[in-house]
Amino acid sequence: MIKLIATDMDGTWLREDKTYDEAMFVRIFDLMQEQNIKFVVASGNQHANLLTRFPNHVDKIYFVAENGAMIAQGKQILRIVDIPDDIYHLMLNIVDEMSYPSIVSGVTGAYILKKSGQEFYLENYKYYKNLKQIDDYEEVDDRIFKVSIVVPPELMPTIIKDLRYRYPEIGFVAGSANTIDMSTPGMNKAVGLKYLSYKLGIKSSEMVAFGDSGNDVGMLEYVGHSFAMGTALPEAKKAAKHIIGSCDESAVQYKILDLLTR
Repeated sequence: MIKLIATDMDGTWLREDKTYDEAMFVRIFDLMQEQNIKFVVASGNQHANLLTRFPNHVDKIYFVAENGAMIAQGKQILRIVDIPDDIYHLMLNIVDEMSYPSIVSGVTGAYILKKSGQEFYLENYKYYKNLKQIDDYEEVDDRIFKVSIVVPPELMPTIIKDLRYRYPEIGFVAGSANTIDMSTPGMNKAVGLKYLSYKLGIKSSEMVAFGDSGNDVGMLEYVGHSFAMGTALPEAKKAAKHIIGSCDESAVQYKILDLLTR
């Protein structure tokens, strides 16, 4: 029996323009409510950003944000796991060393350097509701969840492999085809689902998850029924129990509808 459905956002639930079929969502959400199935938005994005995606259903949705570091029920924060200061400063050293554009994610906001340029700011404003441009990351006074660097996609496998070897005290995952997310070791979306499993009394075998990137691997492996998109990164496809071959932009919603109406 399915008791919880979790989905990644970018590359999975959302279209390229960051929209989704809202009429279909209302239909499947009503079915989930009727069947007492919890809906979980599991993303590397900011909690504040994720809230804007479901304005009419916020209070009945659980959020596993920042790759598992923040868990919330609607606007109510249930758990926060921030990065220790020494690990955070080590991450900033990596940012300085690599000289790629970067983003620091915290409780009250996300931060990018002004030197990264206005185009980089506007592109990332799609993912972070509270995004601030600053001169230096030392200015940040916040509880930090994640530090991300944006690298050339063709170099991603080599860079992430090298970083994992050199810095075992940091967790590295592919947040997208060109983004490496740094967090505390072992932090991932599965951590958030394990917390909800304990809180809600739902077994992992009673959960379904959808994803497409490296930061979905833990979640896809943890749940009883997992689906990777046809366009997913190889590590996500390997972790998932099923592949969604459809190229339809609402493929995840159609699959959920199928699961709910069997």
